[in-house]
Amino acid sequence: MYRPRSGYFFAGAIYILCAGLIGQSFVTESADGVLTTSAWCALISYIFHLTFIRPKVTFFDEGIRITNPLREITVGWDRIQEINARYSMYIQVEGEKIYAWAAQAPGRYHARSIHPTELRGLKIPDPLNMRAGESPRTHSGVAVALGRIRHEAFLTRSNASACDSSTEFNNRGLTILVILAITAFAVTLT
Repeated sequence: MYRPRSGYFFAGAIYILCAGLIGQSFVTESADGVLTTSAWCALISYIFHLTFIRPKVTFFDEGIRITNPLREITVGWDRIQEINARYSMYIQVEGEKIYAWAAQAPGRYHARSIHPTELRGLKIPDPLNMRAGESPRTHSGVAVALGRIRHEAFLTRSNASACDSSTEFNNRGLTILVILAITAFAVTLT
């Protein structure tokens, strides 16, 4: 499973900030103010949870599972045509690109700071014209390298079987998000 550690840092910083805001509102606000602050902090914290904690890329023998904030896509290795990175790591399946939120690519100037020894064994097709997102020091580069290695291993096995492809919508996550938003607006307006 691949999930960048920086996501925990960003989400943790927001959790601490929201806890501080709630604590400050206990000291300076009335009960209505504390309730309003708590409702908005819960909404903001959950948005950051969906954005930074939930996304991940899971590699397994039969396929890959990309978990984004509101969708989880599972694809067998046999259906994947390309694994690459542009704005983030993506897989191409039957002409459609499926992007992974967990593996964001850096800016275009990052590729200039890469030393050739960092690229050994990473299955990069053309190291001289490498995209910044394929750098082994980036989230997308790590995920692309892991995906290419697993995909190649699947293709070289003679008795390899792929998993079924599926897409699941995060109904529970969207429901919680809508409830928190309605609660925050309702508490603010009363």
